[in-house]
Amino acid sequence: MNTLILFIIAMGLSMDCFSVSISNSSVSGEVKPGIPLKTALLFSLSHIMLVWLGYWVGGLITGLLQGYQLWVAFFILTSIGAKMILEAYRKRPEAKVFDINNITVVLGLSLATGMDALLAGVVVGILAGPVWLATGLIALTVFIFTLSGLAGGASLGISFARRTAIFGGAFMLVAAIWFLMMAIRPVMGA
Repeated sequence: MNTLILFIIAMGLSMDCFSVSISNSSVSGEVKPGIPLKTALLFSLSHIMLVWLGYWVGGLITGLLQGYQLWVAFFILTSIGAKMILEAYRKRPEAKVFDINNITVVLGLSLATGMDALLAGVVVGILAGPVWLATGLIALTVFIFTLSGLAGGASLGISFARRTAIFGGAFMLVAAIWFLMMAIRPVMGA
């Protein structure tokens, strides 16, 4: 796994957090001081924990997937990307709006947005990728985009939140296509 692919995966996961942050700050009204920083930290922490958990699970099952790891990575990342894009079209961003000033809500949102990080961690685990680098990139991008989304959500608006969710899904699909290309390369004789 190279750094560029890890960065693309990190950007895909971060766009989901960005979308949720924009939606919640643009619709829920005034965000209390300190909430953006707490939210960004909790989102990042949940992504760190879930990537590590996924990495552990991926390491456990990698023996069962011998020879098919790239195909599994392709399938997982395609599923995440397609889910993100479909949710952006099916669900209105306003449906994801909660009281962002309530720390219990923030904790729930951090776990909800981190579920895709669990699957991304499985991909890193089955490919024996650099988990420290993956975790660091994901945590940093999630932190920056969550903080930015909460800070600028009121001016960016709901329609921008939907576009960022679609963009996040597109990032995941780009990573999936990269794994597909790596999987078919031996078949093509390259």
